[in-house]
Amino acid sequence: MAKFLLVLSILMAPLLSPAHGGDKPGPHGGNVEMPGAFHTEVVMDKDQSIHIFLIDMNFKNATSKDSSVTLSFQDKKNPVKFTCSVMSDHFHCIPSKKYDLKGTLVVKAIREKAVGNEALYKLPLKFNGSEKQQGSGSSHSHH
Repeated sequence: MAKFLLVLSILMAPLLSPAHGGDKPGPHGGNVEMPGAFHTEVVMDKDQSIHIFLIDMNFKNATSKDSSVTLSFQDKKNPVKFTCSVMSDHFHCIPSKKYDLKGTLVVKAIREKAVGNEALYKLPLKFNGSEKQQGSGSSHSHH
């Protein structure tokens, strides 16, 4: 019986632990992290502004209702503040100045009153195992 349960748990593990970002683009083409009971998706424009989507556990239903976002850039020499505006289904954050694409974006988000932990995005944005990088020509004019 113990061997059966072991084999069953090994076979079921991939089904019980879905990917939570990092390895593939999110529904808006961005990088995804999971700060809590939801996901944050970051999409960088070539002007260094950032679109932040708050999506559910199924990588769907982006919302800004009853939600908020703060974004900062961690770099020892060049801290940058962002002003984030609420859009219909996401937040658009504009930097106070240009910044080096080496450092960490820190997203603090509340999605529909659910408070998440900090989501950290290392710059330059890449997908794990991929050389695809954001912020190098993506205009996201569909937003």
